[in-house]
Amino acid sequence: MTRPRDLKPLRLNSKMAMNDMPPEHVNTWLSLCLLPGTPEPRRCRDLGGRSGCQVWECEVGEERVVLKIYSSGCDDYSRLGPVDTARKHALALRELPTFGVPTPRCLGLAVEGEEAALVTEWVEARPFTSAARAAAARVLARLHAIEITDLSHELADLVSRSTPNRGRVGEAPGEPPLTDVTLQHGDYFSVNLLSTPDGIRVLDWDLLALGDPMWDLGLLLCADRGLEENEAAAVISAYGEIRQLSAGRLAWQRRCWEVFWRRREQRS
Repeated sequence: MTRPRDLKPLRLNSKMAMNDMPPEHVNTWLSLCLLPGTPEPRRCRDLGGRSGCQVWECEVGEERVVLKIYSSGCDDYSRLGPVDTARKHALALRELPTFGVPTPRCLGLAVEGEEAALVTEWVEARPFTSAARAAAARVLARLHAIEITDLSHELADLVSRSTPNRGRVGEAPGEPPLTDVTLQHGDYFSVNLLSTPDGIRVLDWDLLALGDPMWDLGLLLCADRGLEENEAAAVISAYGEIRQLSAGRLAWQRRCWEVFWRRREQRS
């Protein structure tokens, strides 16, 4: 799981050069995920570990793709294991765009034993601006409006069996009752949101579960530190254009983030 930090990790639209020949295991997974006859990758670049997974950018023919490898021992916050987490991610990429939640295209999924890999298209992105954050809030509201019964049986089962993310250091007192349970992305902030000329694309669906929608909105507001109050108000307003929010739950989530950042400062 991506953790909030002051220095953001490498984003998938980085323009660092690809000079390395693909390692053998990358070639193997790409051949398993993609259609027979797909050209072998010419170059690749290690994007670093995400949730204990390996993530690679690869040039395959004239295309750029992203390969994510789910190995045994990867972080398993949803308690599904690597294979079912990869399956859930692939199904989310295929189904959610029909509900107005844009994602990168899923190009292939492969399973070998207790490991799996997923290939998606590369998405070139622009800077993540205040307008992009407000647009992301509207996409988030559309996600939260989806009923689990609208999903395929397989995806609904995987989501229902997933443990919702509450992996944040520090909780504030006075948690209001949770009366609104929806689909929850689980890691919805700028690292997993790409701003493109065609709108927002949402990455990294490993943590998709049923949970508190205000967890996601709190992440969007607070995981990138230093958001101005007028920008936060615009995000809340944009979300409210599509879906009613729980003011009490959101206020509590924001207080929890204040605790989080204070504790981060105390440790540094």
